[in-house]
Amino acid sequence: MANGAYTLQDHLAELRKRLIQCVIAFCLAFGTAYAVSDFLISFLFEPVKQSLPSGSTMVFTALTEGFMAHLKVAFWAAVVVTAPYAIYQTWRFLLPALYENEKRSLKKLILTGGALFVFGAVFGYWVILPLILSLSLGYSSSNLQALPRLQNYLIFTLKSIFLFGIIFEMPFVMAGVARIGLVPKDYFRKHRRPAYILLFLVAALLVPSDIFSQILIFIPFVMIYEIGAFLSGGFKKKKN
Repeated sequence: MANGAYTLQDHLAELRKRLIQCVIAFCLAFGTAYAVSDFLISFLFEPVKQSLPSGSTMVFTALTEGFMAHLKVAFWAAVVVTAPYAIYQTWRFLLPALYENEKRSLKKLILTGGALFVFGAVFGYWVILPLILSLSLGYSSSNLQALPRLQNYLIFTLKSIFLFGIIFEMPFVMAGVARIGLVPKDYFRKHRRPAYILLFLVAALLVPSDIFSQILIFIPFVMIYEIGAFLSGGFKKKKN
């Protein structure tokens, strides 16, 4: 132990305390999010509003779909709001077992990873979603009416936001595996070609029908990869 001795019972009691606090925070956040779920859904509708043809609107086909949509949005909003608090409680729980250098490293890890996730989620919402929706709904015509289903759209939107949040964690992960010695520090620089091919395939899967949009998505992916390659190149293999 880094700071004093703790028994197993002490750890379990502390863990129980932290978990209860996280559950209470989540319940409060969920209740608040549900109270303002109309606003949250309206916010999530912004990308599709810009792409829907004139006269088209969102629809739901099941009796409980509208209610369930509000619950799902409130749930995920509560997860997002509560996550920083849960991370803080985890940090407080781990503190007694960490040395000073480990505390500093973990703090940087949390802040960097969180910032990258938020940046990726914002990028996905403001840039990628409108692009994908514009292309997908662009097939609407006098013979083919666009009527996006509420639940499908919300699931797609939330998945996209979280997907890009995770994608933007890539530099952090690349630097981490180089830091602990799982790969050589120049590994990602030497394997650019297969990495670029993989990234372009991901862009093609996101927007399968338009090469120009695929390139627009591929470019930030490359920038993210290069940042990770640069950061990982600055690390030497960690010695035990």
